[in-house]
Amino acid sequence: MNSGKFRVAIISAGMIANAAHIPAYRNMLDELEVVAVCDINEEAARQTAARHGIPGVYADAEEMLLREKPDLVSICTSNAAHLPMAKLALECGANVLCEKPLGTSYPDALEAFETARRMDKILVACQSARFTPEHLDARSLAVDGALGDVYFAEINRVRRRGVPTWGNFHRKDINLGGAFCDIGVHVLDAAVWIMGNPKIQSVTGASGNRLTKKGECLVTSLAEAGAPLGRFGAKCAYKPDEFETEEFAAGSIRFENGALLNFKVAWALNLPNSASMSIVGDRAGLLLPEFKLITAMGKYQADVEPRRFNEERPYRDKPFNGHWQLIENVVNHLRGREELVIKPEETLNVTAAIDAFYRSAELKREVTFAEIEARP
Repeated sequence: MNSGKFRVAIISAGMIANAAHIPAYRNMLDELEVVAVCDINEEAARQTAARHGIPGVYADAEEMLLREKPDLVSICTSNAAHLPMAKLALECGANVLCEKPLGTSYPDALEAFETARRMDKILVACQSARFTPEHLDARSLAVDGALGDVYFAEINRVRRRGVPTWGNFHRKDINLGGAFCDIGVHVLDAAVWIMGNPKIQSVTGASGNRLTKKGECLVTSLAEAGAPLGRFGAKCAYKPDEFETEEFAAGSIRFENGALLNFKVAWALNLPNSASMSIVGDRAGLLLPEFKLITAMGKYQADVEPRRFNEERPYRDKPFNGHWQLIENVVNHLRGREELVIKPEETLNVTAAIDAFYRSAELKREVTFAEIEARP
């Protein structure tokens, strides 16, 4: 890796590129320069370039990669293009930071990481939820043994009415999946990371899209749908009968070490907005986001709330601050200053769970990792 400024390129000029990736890169202008942005909608690329002062504008990703020769590329496309674009960028000699989910196919994700290894580059999935203070502190407690042997977890990420109203989140051919691979993957990745990344054994899941099919005309919030800075690009104009991806997902994951994780995820559900996680070990259980330990002291049951001070947590006031911390970690890793927080084997494990979930929901039965691994 060169000792000068890294050359950074952005593939796709939508909301997450404009609200998260580019602002995070611009925070590190002493380390890098964003040299180009590409989008199949060239006008969107031009608007993004003008907004952020980016010199290069392209409508073709391969042309941009070959001409600009970036050191690091952010993949901000719709889900179906994540793995193809990541492999293209890797083959062109760039390190890659790819939006989540990396994909919904375990074999394809494995191939992408093999490409990264062959090219001597890194491929990192944007699992930015790991960088919240409660998740970082929970991981620290688990590593220190405060929870003991972790054997159960439960994650809950519900939007009452928070279906994205931009892009093509409703189409399977473009987005691959719905709520589970959009917001569910964040809490799933964080929970499995806190648990110590036990290997996935099997998944049982179910999904549906009853409410989106009704064509409700309710007042909704862009912020609650995941766009606190507003949408960048055209408003989604899908019809209810065109909605193909899941608004709701629920199920259980078994791990090879005997642990179990239950999940409930929704873009739209007749329940209140909620985001919670429970991690349970034989010494203590941990409730998030309140950060309460359910444990014992001597002969007494005890609830413990550690005093936590997040005064030195960086970028607390920034929207998508997890991306700021993640991109800082990636750049520091490329400079040889620190290890990656998000490792390939962890991303592959989560991808296996996603793959098995969608197959389970389709087949209406449990799906094992062995089935996913063997699938061509």
